[in-house]
Amino acid sequence: MGVSAVFVWFVIYSVFGWVYESTYCTINERKWENRGFLYGPCCPIYGTGIMSMMLLWHSLTQQGLTPEWYQVFLVSMVGSAILEYATSWTLERLFHARWWDYSNMPLNLNGRISVPSSVFFGLGGLLVVYVLYEPTLSMTTHAALWVMELLSLVLAFIIAADTAITVSALKRIARAASTINRRVNEHMDQLVAGAVERGGAAAASLAERRDGAVQAIVGVRDAALDAALETSSALTERLADTTKQDDPFIEERERFAASLRDTWLGNMSHVGREALRRAKSYTPKVGAPSIPGAEQLGKLMTDVRAKHWQRDDERDKAA
Repeated sequence: MGVSAVFVWFVIYSVFGWVYESTYCTINERKWENRGFLYGPCCPIYGTGIMSMMLLWHSLTQQGLTPEWYQVFLVSMVGSAILEYATSWTLERLFHARWWDYSNMPLNLNGRISVPSSVFFGLGGLLVVYVLYEPTLSMTTHAALWVMELLSLVLAFIIAADTAITVSALKRIARAASTINRRVNEHMDQLVAGAVERGGAAAASLAERRDGAVQAIVGVRDAALDAALETSSALTERLADTTKQDDPFIEERERFAASLRDTWLGNMSHVGREALRRAKSYTPKVGAPSIPGAEQLGKLMTDVRAKHWQRDDERDKAA
């Protein structure tokens, strides 16, 4: 076959491929799908694959070689996979878009090719070699050379114009998409930077509030321990003043005073440690000036002192 005849059949089978693709996708999606890379009704990848198989088969038969059907199937399957992957990668690199995606099919490679689709195109290779080749060769042989050349020129002009319009439109779309993507990224960078800055200021404010709460709790704890020591000293002095030299309960009073002092000091230490632990693990909220544990600590000190003086007065009256 001459060059003009090859190009004519390339365009014809590209149109057949567009018909198949558009029909299949329309039925599958239940809406009209105009498939193909070009604006016109043409899928060049089908014309490339079919004519490659025909030229290979023609070359082998001219040399007296006739491959078995399974060899035709394997060559068609592997060849279609290579052609699909290369075409998908090239189109995506040039125009940042995909014209097909096999991600939802099993045994796919990056969504560009899959085993089921390659098997299908392997079967298509058998159809090309054993069904379409002979009629195509016969019509090419019987057609006048000037007819093929004229058709090839007309079709070449149409395909070139369609390709130029399509590439120009896709380039404009790619540039617009790139500009939009850049502006969106810049805006998101500003939003993230502002959020990080506000988050850092809020964290510093919370840390300052927590440190202040810890210092306040430490101060309350120290004051409570001082008050406990003063109360214990006053109790000891009062016991010493009211005790006679011949008082038989003096040793018992002293042991009671020491035990009471140790108990108070232990309670104050426990309360202080618990308040300090709560303060260190406390994260203050905005508008919450109260210190955890301070109110309970003050109430405990008031109750302890009231009980102590009440018990002391009762013993004085009894004596």
